[in-house]
Amino acid sequence: MISIVDDSKLSYTNDDDFFSPSIKYPEYRLGHLSKRENRVYDAVRSVFSQAGLDRERFGAVDWNPLAQFIKKSSRVFILCNLVYHRRLNEDKKDFSGKCTHGSVLRAVVDYILLAVGPNGQIRFGNAPLQSCNWKLVLRDTGVDRVIQFYKERGVPVEACDLRLLVTERGMTGLTGCIEHRDEQGCVAVDLEADSLVSDIQGVNTRFRVTDYNPHRTEACHQKGRHVYFINTRILESDIVFSIPKLKTHEKVGMTCAIKGCVGSVGHKDSLTHHRFGSPNHGGDEYPSDMLHIRSAMSHMHDAIQKLPLESKTGRWLRSFDRILRSTVRPLFPCSGGAWWGNDTCWRMAMDLARILAYADQTGKMQEIPVRPHLTLIDGVVGGEGPGPLAPAAVGSGVLIFGDNIVTTDWAAAILMGYDPQALPIVREATRLNCYKLLARPLSEETIINNSIQVTFEELKQKVKHHYRPPYGWKDRL
Repeated sequence: MISIVDDSKLSYTNDDDFFSPSIKYPEYRLGHLSKRENRVYDAVRSVFSQAGLDRERFGAVDWNPLAQFIKKSSRVFILCNLVYHRRLNEDKKDFSGKCTHGSVLRAVVDYILLAVGPNGQIRFGNAPLQSCNWKLVLRDTGVDRVIQFYKERGVPVEACDLRLLVTERGMTGLTGCIEHRDEQGCVAVDLEADSLVSDIQGVNTRFRVTDYNPHRTEACHQKGRHVYFINTRILESDIVFSIPKLKTHEKVGMTCAIKGCVGSVGHKDSLTHHRFGSPNHGGDEYPSDMLHIRSAMSHMHDAIQKLPLESKTGRWLRSFDRILRSTVRPLFPCSGGAWWGNDTCWRMAMDLARILAYADQTGKMQEIPVRPHLTLIDGVVGGEGPGPLAPAAVGSGVLIFGDNIVTTDWAAAILMGYDPQALPIVREATRLNCYKLLARPLSEETIINNSIQVTFEELKQKVKHHYRPPYGWKDRL
């Protein structure tokens, strides 16, 4: 089931009134109302109601739209996209196309509170980049006001930074304070040969994730062993509710619910963003390297990342490496796996999506899903071009809710103007034979767009703006 609200007038409200609704809906129990119109709250309510959730009681004080998915006293983790705080000179609207907005989060939490009741548990957050300033990203998205609202009313809603390694980094990339968090905060989940990454592992394959020690990454991904370190707060939950952004991604084309599962990982050096080198040498880091410049820079980057984080030499060389890569990036934009030929990153993201569905609290994979995964994609303002870190804002005015992350992402790709078949991260999710993510055939999916039932083909006619793809995906989407 997919429910879409598409409203060109939809825009974020400011945080003066904690993103509360401006209308006292019958089911609303928190009392506080916004003095200004809050169209986002109205749209979240509409996206649930037009899906027919708890249809019989709609308009009554006991309407509880998410009750069919979320049981009383459940533990819910809301996985947001809080990838990085607003950079100096970054346009405020462009930033809105990068991170989940507090107004969407607030409305979703209110309805989850109705479902879990007084004995439930609600946590939200993700694992942003290691150098993200957590306090700043909460402030910049307005999420800090959401936290304040519930705290003042004694409602237990907890914000969670899921990283186990946090670093401070200045403008030059020079590392400052380094924080190593309790290793008990993660569970190692080994997909072994069932990992999709194992299908591309050869004798000389070297998996990489930018800005981390390659030894750690290679230790996690060897023949017959594919380990991801998932934050325990995710695996302790009974249900995951994702609120990703509608935006592009240089490594996988687009980032919505499936790619957003990367936010569950506590130790990011267990990820596989790409394979070292060009396709001619068993890699997918960049298309080609006739002048051997990219290869030299990758070798240097590897050598520097092997140095201890705390060492003075390591700190200065990391800064130098960062400045150098930023300087030459315009000349070699398809670097670091940032192109359509990256055959690694989508596999890693899909591995994580399967872990979130099938892994129990101990990290053991089960034969059937152990927790549902709902999604509400925040496309009020989306992001195009150089996503996920520096997208340009697109005022799409769209919210997409679904009970399956694959079909919801499929609809999102269409509304971005893309052919889902051209995106491995979406296409291949429909073809899994082990730890399947697709609950039913695409042809059986019910899609409601602005209260009208449509097919995926008919949804293509609703596209208002073709999102400009990242540079490495030009002419592919």
